[in-house]
Amino acid sequence: MPQTTVEELSRCLEKGIHDVFDSEYYHQYLHAMSRFHQYSYGNVILILSQKPEASYVAGFRTWNDSFHRHIRRGEKAIRILSPVIRKNEDDEYVVCGFRPVSVFDISQTEGREIPLSLVRILDYRIRDYASFIRALTMVSPAAVSFADHLSANGCFIPAENRICIKAGLPEAQTVKTLIHEITHALLHRNDLSGALSEQRRREIEAESVAYIVCARFGIDTSAYSFGYIASWSENQDLSALKESLHTIQETASSFIDLMEYVLFPSERKKTQPEPSLSV
Repeated sequence: MPQTTVEELSRCLEKGIHDVFDSEYYHQYLHAMSRFHQYSYGNVILILSQKPEASYVAGFRTWNDSFHRHIRRGEKAIRILSPVIRKNEDDEYVVCGFRPVSVFDISQTEGREIPLSLVRILDYRIRDYASFIRALTMVSPAAVSFADHLSANGCFIPAENRICIKAGLPEAQTVKTLIHEITHALLHRNDLSGALSEQRRREIEAESVAYIVCARFGIDTSAYSFGYIASWSENQDLSALKESLHTIQETASSFIDLMEYVLFPSERKKTQPEPSLSV
């Protein structure tokens, strides 16, 4: 799409947002988000709509200058939206619009062998279950405990700022449930509406963040159901759908960044600030 306009990409994005909430498509979108967690939800949708199998994308110069790889002849660019940033009259940098830019997936490139740091991103696997659980309890904004006789797999108790997880669950289920409840503690501490649509929205946000974070670390939770997604989203306007996707993206991205910071201290840069898990 060499001449793609902002308007054309915006129309593609609006259609993509509605399509995302089809339960048949949602897992695919969340898996893409785990690969591109630092991109906006809109750009993830644009990448997915143009190249569903993409695993790592970058611009022409980045591939050439940073990775010493070049784009193969005849490859079609993936078009996404990049913010246009300028100084305002108060000498502050602000976003004043967007422009289409081209990126390419790693599968569209060839050249120097892929750097080890990139291999780690493309093939992320949980290294040690016990360490992973310890890291989750460290980043959680609520105290975490385990109990034998819970009726559910886990729960967040806002009044006590406490998360309780059922003991003895399979490892993947324990991790997914703990991330789910940590997300509730982050996002929904004061969001206690009893309306069914709001309950479903909260569950979609918590389960989606859990899926993205688990997928990032190579933990397969694809067997879990998102059947309530279509029923929640059916009567929602575009702004409500955008708000939930934005919330999911921001929360999952900061969650992944902080987990990486805690799990892999030897790979931190000396000047790297500690990321924050907050909303």
